[in-house]
Amino acid sequence: MMLVDPTPEKKRRRRVLAVQNVKGGVGKTTVAVNLASLLVERYGKKVLLIDADPQCNASLYLLSDERFLAATDSGSVAEKEHGNLWDLFHKDVRYIDLVTGRRHGPRTSFDRHYHVVKRGTGGGLLSLVCGSARLSDIQEMGPELVVSRIRDWLRGSASGDAEVVIIDCPPSIGSLTLSALRAADDILVPMSPDAFALHGLPLLLQKLDQYRTPLRIKCRVAGVLFTLYPPIGAEVRPAADAYASRIEEICRARTPPVAVFAARISRDEAYPQSFERHEPLPFSNDPKLRSLVDELDGVARDLKLVGDAI
Repeated sequence: MMLVDPTPEKKRRRRVLAVQNVKGGVGKTTVAVNLASLLVERYGKKVLLIDADPQCNASLYLLSDERFLAATDSGSVAEKEHGNLWDLFHKDVRYIDLVTGRRHGPRTSFDRHYHVVKRGTGGGLLSLVCGSARLSDIQEMGPELVVSRIRDWLRGSASGDAEVVIIDCPPSIGSLTLSALRAADDILVPMSPDAFALHGLPLLLQKLDQYRTPLRIKCRVAGVLFTLYPPIGAEVRPAADAYASRIEEICRARTPPVAVFAARISRDEAYPQSFERHEPLPFSNDPKLRSLVDELDGVARDLKLVGDAI
């Protein structure tokens, strides 16, 4: 069932959300893809998902193997209909091959760097800027060279008319992540309730403070979202609750305090199964998944992506 977002049209503006954690394996991509899909299917929004992680899991989640290979095949640039994020970073790069002396560039001139992935039942639209394993090259570049690339592209008409942009960031603080953070209004930090999270969150906040002024990064940390949360009755649930309480204490002690969302994302086999089917949970008709989709709805509301507080 699609719900109508009651927010008056005049109050709406494009929101850019970076989903980031310095630790992998915390459900970062799962949250990014399924949150985007929820906004499209349940609220009829136009959402652009940018896969900025060289592992490309968001792209693999949404695209068939054939579409992914076609989008990332560096040997057939002339035949590709759309560019990927690596192409976007190199769209006006000119260089000389030091071995052959041959001049190259600009590398691509695609009309669009995004793919239409899914149209929602109520007029929503999910589009994707596909990732590429070659994005690891960007991580090695000086951040001052590329930090504005995503932001500037989003400000241009070539990025489409998305109401919400969600950027799935790499699990590290490098040039690619910093470019995503420069473009973002807010950062969502998915975090599993475990020992590493106690150390990972302060590291992320420290790095953000370090780069905020020299790279003019203005985004704020919207909040911490607990993911992979064990069900009630599970043997590890008491330990997870204890870690969650300690993380909440760390967040409250920050200046300014960091919000910890009331919504939580459960650990459930439905997520890896949906990855294999290339079908995020909000697009499924299985009524057994309703409670998991409702958890995602809680995240959207905590982020103020839907409702009167936008």
